[in-house]
Amino acid sequence: MLTWIHHLLSSTYCRLAAEILFSVSFKLRPKPVKMALRFVVFVCALAAVLAAPVQRCETQICKLFMGLDANSNGVIEASDMLRYLFSLTDRVGPTSDEQIAGLLADLDKDTNGVVTMDDFVGSFPRLNKLLVSGTAPEMVHLSFDNEYTPRVVVMWVTGENTSTSTVQYGTSPSALTQSFAGNTHTYTAGGWKGTIHEAHLPLLPAASRFYYRVGDEKGGWSAVFNFVTPPATGTAPNPLIFGLFGDMGTAIPLGYKVCEQMESDHKTLPFNALLHVGDIAYASVAMTAEEVPHEAKGDGEVELVWDLWEEQVEPLAANIPYLTGVGNHERFYNFSAYLNRFENPAPWGGRPDKLEEAVFWFGLDYGLVHFVFMSTEHPSTPGSPQYTWIEADLARVDRTRTPWVVLTGHRPMYSSDSSEWDSHRPGAQFQRDIEPLMLKYNVDMYVCGHMHMYERVHPVRNGTVVQTGNVYRNPGAPLHVVQGTSGVFQDVKYIDPQPQWSAVREGKLGYGRMHVFNTTHVHYEFMYMQSNKAVDSFWLIK
Repeated sequence: MLTWIHHLLSSTYCRLAAEILFSVSFKLRPKPVKMALRFVVFVCALAAVLAAPVQRCETQICKLFMGLDANSNGVIEASDMLRYLFSLTDRVGPTSDEQIAGLLADLDKDTNGVVTMDDFVGSFPRLNKLLVSGTAPEMVHLSFDNEYTPRVVVMWVTGENTSTSTVQYGTSPSALTQSFAGNTHTYTAGGWKGTIHEAHLPLLPAASRFYYRVGDEKGGWSAVFNFVTPPATGTAPNPLIFGLFGDMGTAIPLGYKVCEQMESDHKTLPFNALLHVGDIAYASVAMTAEEVPHEAKGDGEVELVWDLWEEQVEPLAANIPYLTGVGNHERFYNFSAYLNRFENPAPWGGRPDKLEEAVFWFGLDYGLVHFVFMSTEHPSTPGSPQYTWIEADLARVDRTRTPWVVLTGHRPMYSSDSSEWDSHRPGAQFQRDIEPLMLKYNVDMYVCGHMHMYERVHPVRNGTVVQTGNVYRNPGAPLHVVQGTSGVFQDVKYIDPQPQWSAVREGKLGYGRMHVFNTTHVHYEFMYMQSNKAVDSFWLIK
């Protein structure tokens, strides 16, 4: 009976009646009748409030919406975006308002001028999942664990422990006839809860496609994914295609859009591997990582954002080996999320509670290319452990097998962005330390991010340009590419006039695509997100 009365009083009819009665009560003269009617109005209104459904927030994207809605008014506004994206006024670029307006318009699905919870959730169907729970595999991704004979590593997450951590694989999606057992670990920084599974597959035949799924019989299985193993070092049966980028983020700002762009491109020009050069999920985007020392307790990082990011990239990373360099936004909780959620070739790895022993650099042979991932977040001065390792690694490169050498790091050596200018101009410490090694060992290219822009830097020696144009033939000095364009807002402010070594600079979103055709020809292009066309490209010819 009470339940029936509750539903009646909280119904649309009751609310409508309350409005009518309230207006009628003003025309009634007998005070008792007037007061009685107003009491009915009050009861109806109170019942409606009590019966209104409490907005439960049990999905990842819902949690992010509530975090963005700073004043809890149920909508995301430009001020919310600014608060979330830029903690320091000098990081707000000249086109920030325009970019935020475009993003809000894209999210406003019902075009009513505001971004509601429904708009937001509807924009990210892949991320509208329950918070990490249960035993179903999520966040599946691939990497490698060996520099010279790379073996495939498969990682995934479950909310709870499972009986086994199994990868079933084979050469047909309907015949996953082989299995391999992995192990598990976890971390608790930021209050994160879950189980991370990690399986290092045996060395598989080169240049071969395999299908796989992860999980176990009791806990459940993932979908079936696939990957292609690297070609034998020193060979390239087909042109090799690598995606290179930094500074992505998640649903906010536009990392998800660049991911969609790469997913689409992978269908027509499949990637061999993806190289993310730092600033991965922007779980710390509400404040700059430089404000927090290495030993910090992690103020400002939200582990949920890491979960969102891994769900976002799963269509890519579960099918394409995804290598992750470190950036300044991975510092929080002593790099806990970065060191626990990923795997890279040795000597990379370590424990956050023994940070002084952790290693953040590694190399990889892939076909005709030797990649070197350095950490610009750790000392690289001559005599430092990292510098010593980089020189030894470059000295070991066999140019008859891997004629192309690409160095990556997060921060630029040359960039005409005015922010942090003294750190990436000719004569800056980083350039003085590392450029001599690049010249000594004939490194072909340095690819980085950090500055939220694209910039191509002509082959250069200590600030002096050695070759111009967009077809470089035996330049004798490395090219530099700043590719901090894979989702974070473009907040660049340029040095004026443009330095001679700066060939092209663009404040646009997208990613870099490098084609290695053979031992003599490499082609690089910056694929713009909005048009999905190259807005800049160049050839490197030996």
